[in-house]
Amino acid sequence: MEALRTDSKRGCCCVCIEENKICTRKCEFAAYFPNEVQSDYEAATKLFGTTNIISMMKLASHEQNHLLASSILKEGAAWTDDNIRGGYGVIQKLMWEIKLHEAYLSERKKKISEEKKQIVLLLNQYI
Repeated sequence: MEALRTDSKRGCCCVCIEENKICTRKCEFAAYFPNEVQSDYEAATKLFGTTNIISMMKLASHEQNHLLASSILKEGAAWTDDNIRGGYGVIQKLMWEIKLHEAYLSERKKKISEEKKQIVLLLNQYI
């Protein structure tokens, strides 16, 4: 997939802005870090640094670049939201929510089972 070209409406990509470069039509980072994600990119830059982000993007295969860019931006956002636990905090929260929903689901299944037993008992009385 070829990188998106930048024009006056879209502006420079985040990497070119950070590096103070002119974003050309063939910018390899424009498709992954468009100007619209500037705040997320700034958070990722604080965490990883622009040089490391560029290095990671160049080391990844072309097919994995979108996943890597998304991961970099999400990790930066996670550390902005929770500067103590970062991405691990997000995972902990999601795991807790899963356990909470599993407990609720288990409770509902138990109640359904009890209701079915009562229905069977009522049906047996009338047969």
